[in-house]
Amino acid sequence: MKRFLEAGRLNSPRGLKGELKFDCWCDSFDFLSGVKHLYLDPQGKRPLEVKAFRETVGTVIFVGYEDRTLASALTGRTVYFDREDIPLPEGVFYNDDLIGLPVIDENTNEIIGKLVRIEEGRASDIYYVEGEKNYIIPAVAEFILEKDPQKGITVRIIDGMEA
Repeated sequence: MKRFLEAGRLNSPRGLKGELKFDCWCDSFDFLSGVKHLYLDPQGKRPLEVKAFRETVGTVIFVGYEDRTLASALTGRTVYFDREDIPLPEGVFYNDDLIGLPVIDENTNEIIGKLVRIEEGRASDIYYVEGEKNYIIPAVAEFILEKDPQKGITVRIIDGMEA
C-alpha cells in the first residue's frame, strides 16, 4: 500500500499573498481540512506546511510561499497527502488500495478480472474490470457487494455490464 496518495494539482497563483488555485482530487476540500502538510513527491520527502485551505475560492497557501513569486514556483505540481494523517472509517478504502484487486462474481465465486480503473461518475463511481471479458460496473451497493483489500471485490453482474 502506498503511504502517500495524490491530493491534487497546484495551479496558478491567485492574488499577491501566495494563494495558489488548487484542483483538489479528493472528495472535497473538507477531506483535507485537518492535514498540516502536503508533499511534493510520492515518497513524502518534500513537505509543504499548509497555512490555509480556502474552499470557497479553491485555493491553498503554504508557509514560506506567502508571495506570488514564490508560490508561482509550485504551479503545475502534483501534491500528496500522508494516509496516516487521515484515518478512514472501518470498511472504507482509498481508491488506490482497490486498483489491481481481483474481482469476484457472486454467483460463480470465480475471479472475472481485476479492477483497473475507477472513474467518478455523476451518480456514483464507475469500476472498470479487465479479464477474459471486460466489465463496467457502477460502484453502488446493489452491484459492489464486498470490498476486501486482502481477498478482492465481490460483485453482482447483470446484463449490460459487459464492455
